[in-house]
Amino acid sequence: MDCLIPDILFTLLGHKSEILQCIVDNDSNFTDDEYIILNTEDKQLLKCFLHLAEEYQKLNTVIVSFNRLQSIYKESEFNRQGLYFEAFVNGMLIALKPYRDCINDIEKNLSNNKENKCLLAETLRKVEQHKPLIVAVNNILDQIELSQLHGGQILNLIHEIVSMEFLDNKIQLSLIFNQCLQVLISQLNTFFAHGVIFDPHSEFFIESKYSKSSKEFKQFSLLPSLMPSFVPLSTASKITRIGDVIKSLQHSNDQSSLINYKDISIQLYGHKKDELFSDLLNLVNVPLFTKNEFVRVIDKFYSVVDEYMLKASFNNDSFSYHMKLVRDFYLLGNGEFYKHFLNKMCSLSLKSEHSLRAVKVAFINTAQDIKMHKSVNQVFGFSSLEDEEADEITWTKIKVTFETKWPLQFIFTSSVQKNYSKLFAFLSRIKRVQTNMHNIWIEKKSKSYEINAHSVQLKTKLSFLIDTLYSYLQLDVIEDEYFLLLEKLTNANDFQTIKHIHDIFQTNIMRDSFLFMEEVYLGFNRILDMCENYCRYMTDITAALNPQYKQCFEELNLLFTKKPNKLVTLINIIREIHVTPKPNQFIVRLNYNNWFLQVISSDSQK
Repeated sequence: MDCLIPDILFTLLGHKSEILQCIVDNDSNFTDDEYIILNTEDKQLLKCFLHLAEEYQKLNTVIVSFNRLQSIYKESEFNRQGLYFEAFVNGMLIALKPYRDCINDIEKNLSNNKENKCLLAETLRKVEQHKPLIVAVNNILDQIELSQLHGGQILNLIHEIVSMEFLDNKIQLSLIFNQCLQVLISQLNTFFAHGVIFDPHSEFFIESKYSKSSKEFKQFSLLPSLMPSFVPLSTASKITRIGDVIKSLQHSNDQSSLINYKDISIQLYGHKKDELFSDLLNLVNVPLFTKNEFVRVIDKFYSVVDEYMLKASFNNDSFSYHMKLVRDFYLLGNGEFYKHFLNKMCSLSLKSEHSLRAVKVAFINTAQDIKMHKSVNQVFGFSSLEDEEADEITWTKIKVTFETKWPLQFIFTSSVQKNYSKLFAFLSRIKRVQTNMHNIWIEKKSKSYEINAHSVQLKTKLSFLIDTLYSYLQLDVIEDEYFLLLEKLTNANDFQTIKHIHDIFQTNIMRDSFLFMEEVYLGFNRILDMCENYCRYMTDITAALNPQYKQCFEELNLLFTKKPNKLVTLINIIREIHVTPKPNQFIVRLNYNNWFLQVISSDSQK
């Protein structure tokens, strides 16, 4: 039996031995006299050796050649095994080293003590101590093969298995996990340093998406299927935001020439750069890796980046200045500008459609007339919400674009600007109707036109309604929320807080301006339609002969006289919605001293 020991050890190292297999199988063709016929107990021990050898042989085949998976992942240039699978194989080689050392020690002892007999039972006891690890690694390999796991999925599988294993296997399996983790850490290291993804086999849980617009830098998005379970969604989002910041900073520093990545890294992380990247790289050396440790390191990066963005946002009152521009132009806070702007568009503003070019020209000319600084004028542009190439657009579809300085593009995103455009369209339409009604009435009075009493009453009620609506939006909603925003900013201690404060500001003014109350919003727009019809009726000298305008005028009268009254219905809807108390302030303004609703009620009863 002792003569079989070399074959047994050779087999345990992952090689095949036909001699041992034939002995176990009682092959009748195997009749070599030099081998001793084994008893049943010895044969059973030999079967145990062969079973362990088979388990290791699967792993050894992959370690040596990767042939086991080549038939599954077939690609023309690169196989789909990727960096993570290669790291897994390297990890197996390291983790199984104690097993190979054990066999080599047994062989060494035999060669040094040739006179001593080696008991098969004792040899089996030594090598089978490593069997649970070999079986566990084989199970991982089987799952990778059967489920065709890739990249971060491999890392996630090993992490979950390591988390569940007992201490003996946990230490060795952690060696495999650390090899795969090193790939992730290397990818993150490159990403945090240069804003570049090194991912030749599409294994990283972040991908690049090149934006069509050079004004935004949301170029990175998450791939949840490749995200390891120890990376929370919030942490993954922070990683992508850091990449976005690096890309945007590179772009803002130099848009025309090659980017100095090293300078960007130093500029962004400052004196904390070495400490941050050292903590990141040291994650692979942690004896037992934990989710909390990973999150802690990412949070440190994010905190430094956020602090840098916070300082940049308040540098020269950058954010406050941008918010003032938003208040003055998006939200019509600059009354002098819009007074001149709407006067220039007086003829256009009586039409339902306008030339986009005429709007742009009027805006530029108004800026020149009031001697507004060019830098302010140049940050605003006009286009259409529906079609960028449209020449004729309805006023409600005008989109206002707003140029920002770094890093404020992360606050004034395209969706935020779209919301401001919707506010601008609503406010400017109200202001336009208000201006036209006042101008028309002044013109009629100055030229001593004969105006009947019914027209006077109708104009009074319409003007009061529009004036009250505009005052409510500007004073009770926008002005109140704007100063509340400025107050909150004094306590802001990170960039995300600034963004959050601004998002709340925009949401609140849209909500209290009825833009979230679809029925109310559409109702006010129908009233504005009627007011525009009234202005056309009053300015068209052929209105009395035009059946279309006459019908519009009659429909406008129905706004106050039809039962049930549309305006009263609209007011009742506002009263029933108790999201915030502000909309009720509009009703208080409108029904001051109970005059307005009494007038409507009396007209409705006629």
